[in-house]
Amino acid sequence: MEELFQLGEKVLADELKVEELKRYPENLQERKFFEKPFRRSALIVSGDRVKHLRKVFGRDADIIIFNVEDGVSDKNKPFARLFLRKFLTNTSFDGSKEIVIRVNPLDSQYFWEDITKLLPAIPHAIRLSKVETAEDIVVLEGILKAFELSKGLEEGTIKLQLSIETGRAIENLGEILRASKRINAAYLGILDLFADLKLSQKLLKTSRFADYIREKFVLTCRAHNVSSIAPAYQDYEDLEGFRKEVEREKELGFDGKSCISVKQVGIANEVFSPSLEEIEEAKEIVKLYEEALREGKGGITYKGKFIDQPIYKDALNKLKYFSS
Repeated sequence: MEELFQLGEKVLADELKVEELKRYPENLQERKFFEKPFRRSALIVSGDRVKHLRKVFGRDADIIIFNVEDGVSDKNKPFARLFLRKFLTNTSFDGSKEIVIRVNPLDSQYFWEDITKLLPAIPHAIRLSKVETAEDIVVLEGILKAFELSKGLEEGTIKLQLSIETGRAIENLGEILRASKRINAAYLGILDLFADLKLSQKLLKTSRFADYIREKFVLTCRAHNVSSIAPAYQDYEDLEGFRKEVEREKELGFDGKSCISVKQVGIANEVFSPSLEEIEEAKEIVKLYEEALREGKGGITYKGKFIDQPIYKDALNKLKYFSS
C-alpha cells in the first residue's frame, strides 16, 4: 500500500503520469458489514488528500466519508476517483467503521464518472449530494440494484446516505426517506440550505429559525429510522465552540456530527455517548426490569421512579454503546 501512496503523491506533483497509477493492481479485500448500532462521528476526507488518506483508517470516527464532491477541485476529481478506487479496493473493511463515498449530485456532469469508477470499490454506502426529491433516490436505487446484480451481491448490500442542503429537500424530506429501504443516514447541510433560502449565515447562531430547521430534520429522520447527522463546524481550531454546538445538537436529538478534523471526532464521540454513570444505571434498570417481567410484573420502582417499558427501552439503547 505504501507504493500506492507514493505513486499518488508523485502523480499529484506532476512527477509521474497518471498511467502509472492506473496500472496499480486492484485486489478486492474482505468486506464486513458495518457493525455499530450508532453513528456519533462522520469524518470527511477529500479523495485527493493523499497525506490524510494514509492514516484515515486509524482514526476513531464511526463513519469515514471519502469525498469527491465540492471538497475536490474539478481538476483533481479524475485523480480522486482513481486513487480512491485503488485505495479502497485494496483495503479490507473490518466492520468497525462505516465506509462511505460522497458523490456529486445526479444532475452534475461528474455524477456518472463518480458512480461508475467508485462502485467497484464496494463501499458500505454511497452518499448522494444535494438530494431534492424522491425521484433522485429512485434513480440511484436502480443503479445500485443493477450493479449488485452484475456482481452477484445481495440486493441492498450498498446503503444510501443523503445530503439535505436545500429548501426543497427539507420540504420533501419525508417522501425522500420513504423512497428506499437502503437509506440509513441523512446529513443536514445547513450552510448550503441557508444560501439556497437566501438567508444570512449570521442567522445560524441568532435565529430561532435555524433551530426549527434542525428540529424538523431530526424529527423526520427519527420517524423513518434514519440516523440524523448534524452539520460540520467550519472553525476547526475552535474546539470549545465545536463542543458547545455538539452539546446543543445532542439536546435537539441528532445522532452524530460531521467532522472535518481528528480532534473534532474525539469530542463528537464523547458527547454522543452515554456517560459511565448512565451506562451503569441502564444496566441496573435492565436487570431489575427483566427480573420483574419473569415474575409477571409490569413495572418496577428504581430510585423512587416508576420504570415501565419506554424507560426500559431507553436503557437498552444506551447499552448498545457499551456493547460496542
